[in-house]
Amino acid sequence: MQRRHFLAGTGLLATTGWGALAPRPGRAAGTTLQIGLGGAFTTVDPHFYHAVPNHTVAMHMFERLINRAPDGRLIPGLATEWKPLSDTVWEFKLRPGVKFHDGGDFTADDVVFTFERARNVPNSPGGFGGFLRAVERVEVIDPLTIHLHTPVPAPDLGPNLTYVGIVSRRVGENATTADYNSGKAAIGTGPYKFASYTPGNRVEMSRNDLWWGPKQGWETVSLRLITNPAGRTAALLSGDVDLIDTPSVSDLPRLREDNRINVAAIPGIRLLYLVPDLSREGESPFVTDKGGKPLASNPFRDLRVRQALSLAIQRDALASRVMLDTAEATGQWMPPGSYSYAPNVAAPKPDAERARRLLGEAGFPDGFQLTLHTPNDRYPNDARLAQAIAQMWTRIGVQTTVDAIPWSTYVARGGRQEFSMGLWGWGSATFEGGYMLSQCMASHNKERSLGLYNYGRYSNAELDALVVKATSTVDDAAREKLLIEATEKAMADLPMIPLLMLQNLWAVRKGIAFSPRSDERTLAVDARAEG
Repeated sequence: MQRRHFLAGTGLLATTGWGALAPRPGRAAGTTLQIGLGGAFTTVDPHFYHAVPNHTVAMHMFERLINRAPDGRLIPGLATEWKPLSDTVWEFKLRPGVKFHDGGDFTADDVVFTFERARNVPNSPGGFGGFLRAVERVEVIDPLTIHLHTPVPAPDLGPNLTYVGIVSRRVGENATTADYNSGKAAIGTGPYKFASYTPGNRVEMSRNDLWWGPKQGWETVSLRLITNPAGRTAALLSGDVDLIDTPSVSDLPRLREDNRINVAAIPGIRLLYLVPDLSREGESPFVTDKGGKPLASNPFRDLRVRQALSLAIQRDALASRVMLDTAEATGQWMPPGSYSYAPNVAAPKPDAERARRLLGEAGFPDGFQLTLHTPNDRYPNDARLAQAIAQMWTRIGVQTTVDAIPWSTYVARGGRQEFSMGLWGWGSATFEGGYMLSQCMASHNKERSLGLYNYGRYSNAELDALVVKATSTVDDAAREKLLIEATEKAMADLPMIPLLMLQNLWAVRKGIAFSPRSDERTLAVDARAEG
C-alpha cells in the first residue's frame, strides 16, 4: 500500500526553520497582502480555542517549537533540534538570538510559561491541553536547552507541539485573553506583528523586521473575515483581496477559467462528521415523537439508531452533488494510504430499507422528530450539507429540521452539550489517527487532557485503554496496528458518524505564488509576489 508520508521521523532534522519554504521578497516595501478567510476567527489569543481560523491568525504572530511544511513534514521552528534521550525524556535545542516583537529575548523560560498557560486558559471552550497531555514536566537545562519529561513514551510529541504557540512570560504572566485581543499581550516572535483586531471583521499585522527568518516581501498583511462564499469570490475578482481560502465549490469552474486567477488545491486531513448526544439517558433536548412530545429516553444511546442514521446517508451524493467532487465519502477520519488508515473501515453503503428496519428494532417503527444543528459559516457548504442530510433522514422516518447558526455561537453551545445532533469538522492535527481518538472519542477527562472535544460525551473504557496504549507505543508499525484496531472498535460502536474528507482549496490572483497546505492554514509566509 502506498502511503502519504504525513509524519516525519523523531530524530534530528537537517532543515533549518522555514528555510527554503519561506517566500522570497517579491514586492517593494510598502506592499500589502489582503487575505479573505471564510472561517470565523474568534480571538488573537493563541491558546484560547483550537480551530483552524484561530491558528491561521496566531501562526503569523506566535511561533511553535516545531513547524510543518505545507506538505505536512515536520521542520524546525523555535527549536532547531529535538531528539529522544530515553523513552520518556526529549531534548530540545532552542534557536539562539530570537527576539520577541518588543525586543525581549526568547529563552527556555518562555517555553515553561507557555506550557503552563496553554493548559488552563480561563473560559476556553476547548483548550490546548490535548496537545500537551504527554508533557509531565519541563526541565530547563540552560537558556537554550530544555528536556521534556513524559510519564510514558510519547512518539507523537513532536506533531503535537506544532500547535502550541510560544508566548512571552514577561508580557503574558498576568494577561487575559482580552489583553491578547487588544494587542497588549499579543507579543510573539513570528514574522508579523499585531497592529489591530476587529472582532468579526479583520486582523491587521505589520512585518516583523526582527524576525530570525528571511525578510518577508509583504510589509503589511490583512486577514479579513468574509464568511459568505459568494462574497469571497466577489472580493477576489474585484481586486479587493489577493487570496481567499475555501472558495465556493460552485464558483470553482468560473475561477479556473478566469485568466486572472489561479486555484490551488491539496488533499486535506479534515473530516466532516455528525455527533449524537450520548450524555443523557433521558430526554434529549431536540428530539420528540411525531406529535412533538419529548421522548422519555434518548434514542441515540441505542446503537441501532446510530447505525440507521448512518445507513440513511448517501455520502457519494453529498460528495458529488453538494461538494461538487471536492470531498470524498468516508467511514473514518484518515485518508486512504495515510499512516493508521484502517483499510477494513469503508464508507457505509446507503441502505434505507435496513435503516428503517433498525429503527423498528430499536422501538421507533414510526421514527421520531429531530433538530440537526450546524454552523453556517465554518466549513465549506456546512449548512447545505446539513439540509441534504436532513432530507435523507426524513425519508427513513426521522423527520429532521436544521438549525444553522454562526460558528461563534455554535461552538459555545456545542461545548456545553446543548445539541441532540451536531455537524462538526476535525483535522487530524498529528497526521495520524490517534489524535481524533484521544480528543473526540476517549472519555472526557480534563485532568488527563483526554476527550476534550468529545462533544457527545461518548465513553468506552475498553476503547480508552486501547487509545492510551496506542499513543504511547514507540514502534511505528506496532503503533499503527493498535491505532487501526482502535479505529475499527470505535466505528463498530459509532460514537460519531463520519461523512466526508475535504480537499483544501484556495484561489489567488495571478502574480502571487501560493503553496497550499495540507493542514488548511492560510499563511502569508506561503505567498510571494512573482516577477
